[in-house]
Amino acid sequence: MTSNSVPSSSARAAGHAGARGVYGFFTLACLITWACDFPMALALATHTTPPAYALPLAGLGALGPMLAALIIATPRHELREVFGHWRTSPLWIAVALFVPAALHLPATLIEVALGGRPAQWFYPPVRAEHVAALVFFSVGEEFGWRGFAYPRLAERFGKIAGSLMLGTVWAVWHLGMLFTPEHGAPALATLGQYVLELSLWSVVIAWFFERGRRSMAVAIALHAGGHLDNVFRAPESEVRLRVLRFAVLLVAAAFAARGLRAKPERERG
Repeated sequence: MTSNSVPSSSARAAGHAGARGVYGFFTLACLITWACDFPMALALATHTTPPAYALPLAGLGALGPMLAALIIATPRHELREVFGHWRTSPLWIAVALFVPAALHLPATLIEVALGGRPAQWFYPPVRAEHVAALVFFSVGEEFGWRGFAYPRLAERFGKIAGSLMLGTVWAVWHLGMLFTPEHGAPALATLGQYVLELSLWSVVIAWFFERGRRSMAVAIALHAGGHLDNVFRAPESEVRLRVLRFAVLLVAAAFAARGLRAKPERERG
């Protein structure tokens, strides 16, 4: 075994330092967003009228990951690494924008073939707050998740494991947004569903992100695509359709993981 096959102590130290930076980023991103979500979540949990500032403050919570990335990356002189990767083929951006709808459609077709009647085939943004969410969440989240956290987790733990770790935190980060007027605090099953689905989505996004040369344009476009067809607004009563969507996502994530595991051509013998 040559010396090149064993990571040096400095390389291992750099990997651990990068991981610590990610852990600090995760903590800060969650704290910023949860603090912004708290007034609205508290009102929903106690079934009281939220204060006037609660909704706009919760909207600003979408910027939590980006703000956390700025705070962590600035003293490390890593802003260019987080915010500077944009070059890619326009085709990857266009494809990424419609990936969520393309994955939701097969499940809907199967549901119809089984005799079901979906409330809607697609869930585009139809209200001003939906459009605002498309912009704020896509930009506010992705500079943190894919711009800062994913490259460091992928280097430390591998692309697949790193994506799954990221997806888990991504789901927990949504905690304050899972409070509803009907149910108040989210059930544990709801949070579990988010962890499973966003972990799988994280793997799918990682595949596109890697194929798109880690361009932030691809990550933002794919995230925006999730708001262009936001099936989280679908009725909870459509249980079979939800299961079908999850099954399609699971298959897509499996193929994405296989692609992430494969070595690039330049690394093959």
